[in-house]
Amino acid sequence: MERLISGTLDRLGLAVRPSHRNRVIDQISGFAKTLLGAVGAQASTYLVMVLMTRLLGVERFGQFGAIQATLTAAFGLSTLGIGVTATRYIAQYRQTDPMRTGRIIGLCNLSSLASGLFFTLILFAFAGMIARHIFHSEDLRWAIQVTSICSLLMTVNANQIGTLMGFQAFGRQLRAQVLQSIASVIMTYLLVGAYGFDGAVLSFSLSTLIGCLLLNLEIGRELKIRKLKVNYREAWAEQKILFNFALPAAASGVIGSAAVWMAQIMLVRSEAGMAEMGLWTAAASMRAVVLLGPSVLSRVSSPILSALHDHGRGDDYGKTMWSTAMASTAGALAVGLLVLLFGPWLLTHFGKDYARAAGLFPLVIGSAVVEAYACSISQALVAHRRLSYQLFIISLWGSTLMVIAWWGIDRYASSGLAGAYLTAWVSTAAGYTWIARRLIAARGVGMISDREGLEVIRA
Repeated sequence: MERLISGTLDRLGLAVRPSHRNRVIDQISGFAKTLLGAVGAQASTYLVMVLMTRLLGVERFGQFGAIQATLTAAFGLSTLGIGVTATRYIAQYRQTDPMRTGRIIGLCNLSSLASGLFFTLILFAFAGMIARHIFHSEDLRWAIQVTSICSLLMTVNANQIGTLMGFQAFGRQLRAQVLQSIASVIMTYLLVGAYGFDGAVLSFSLSTLIGCLLLNLEIGRELKIRKLKVNYREAWAEQKILFNFALPAAASGVIGSAAVWMAQIMLVRSEAGMAEMGLWTAAASMRAVVLLGPSVLSRVSSPILSALHDHGRGDDYGKTMWSTAMASTAGALAVGLLVLLFGPWLLTHFGKDYARAAGLFPLVIGSAVVEAYACSISQALVAHRRLSYQLFIISLWGSTLMVIAWWGIDRYASSGLAGAYLTAWVSTAAGYTWIARRLIAARGVGMISDREGLEVIRA
């Protein structure tokens, strides 16, 4: 693929400086490979969703969506920003300091295992209380307990994906995603068709496990090629990375996950809650389609922006970040318009009970486009290692989401939740832009400390 891109640049007659050429090739190649994997994963998710909606019905599908929301909240708490940490620091040291890279990988691996196991046990222990007092459905207890292991697997997966992204091993991630996607569709068809709701719970758990094993295999191959060993014995020597970078990211994840879960609980506990949750889950699947390309571009650009920042290429860094943000936003807008046009037709594959979900599309798509822009701009905080600033932004996002959801769900049901997401992301986009502009401006006068950076933000 790299040869194809290089030849294309030559045929187009683009005069790209040697210092930029490799970066352009790496970014385009990485984007293409990661996009292929993400498209495959999204296609399989859509097929899985269609199978479940047709085989389960709107009420049962709403219950499955509620379980997924609970699991996503637990994952948001357990991930602790470890995947982002792995990407950021592996990208920085993989070529200049292999020994330190081995210690960082060891630290991230141990941290993800400990955190994932802790929250899995918490979710397993409180499954009965969640099913009984929050969802008012005692029979969901076993389903929450079975899927609780996914909190550990998803946390480990986030770290493993972050590791591959730090190495810019985009092809390996592509291979793992494609194989997992195929397995997920096959298991859903077989298990949900045979066992209904119970089969949906089992197929989701098994798919997550297969993804974890595939990613672990690809990382092992990458480490072998690089002749790099993971160092667990001396991993704690890199503890400053956890406290200075991962913990602020973890706090942000806790706030964001709690806000999402509480907002969705409001919907579940409203009148016709499970049915409305089913409609929201169906509409949110279209939102994922809009965010597919931008999320891939953000993942690919993150290690590249970090490298540009670390090597002091101020002009290249700023231009790359803003151009990436504009590309993400434009791509999300283009796909969003297509979803608005063809989304109602796609919903027909879910079944006639989901036709009302089309009414959520304008709000859902609007929030996705704004989110694409906001998440691209947030890369500035990662590159500058200023994730402590993100606590302010995520707190703003979470409080806005819950307040608007509390007001809107009682009046407009799932449309109220969709409106809350749109409002929250608009406020977040404004906050990220404000901070990013000041951080980039500060680079013009040299590298700054955390305290000096805070003064720049307050100015």
